[in-house]
Amino acid sequence: MSAQEISKAEAKVFVISAIALSVTVCNAAFWYGVFGKIFFTHIIYVWAAATAALLASLFIPRMETPLLKLPWRGRFILALPTIWLVLGAFIDMESYRPNSIGTWTLWAVTLASAFLTLPYLLYVMIVAVVPDIDRLTHVKLRVALPAIVLLIGVAGFILGTSHTRLLTCENFKIGGHHVPENCRKAGEAPY
Repeated sequence: MSAQEISKAEAKVFVISAIALSVTVCNAAFWYGVFGKIFFTHIIYVWAAATAALLASLFIPRMETPLLKLPWRGRFILALPTIWLVLGAFIDMESYRPNSIGTWTLWAVTLASAFLTLPYLLYVMIVAVVPDIDRLTHVKLRVALPAIVLLIGVAGFILGTSHTRLLTCENFKIGGHHVPENCRKAGEAPY
């Protein structure tokens, strides 16, 4: 495929989509690499964005664009983080019972929120920010986009797990973050 076959609009959509998706994924992957945990703030961001998209979709007329034509399944997927929060508030984790219906339900909703809501939310956000996303007609670009996002996500994770080579404890403090136990003190060799 030659560069002439890819239109300017398609190239623009591709670049903007790759940047927006990669930044979102890299941030969570980096912190997961540093601490081995997904921070509650990342979960709250997903909840806030999903809930805002869901509520906004209720106030706009149904039009023939992917974003404004959210099916009931899409709205349900966007509601999963709220369902997760409500279940989490009512299931007593202090008396955690691994085989209880409540625990299994919370576990299932947590997995659905992670593996369904986040990708769908990213899709909705990209369609909202880049209304010409449907112009990605070339298979090369459709395959390259998730590959770039995955590559950047893996790179973010690797940077997070290798933070002692790049950052000191002071960098985390100055940035206003929790200081990891295995951080490198200022003046220590990074290896």
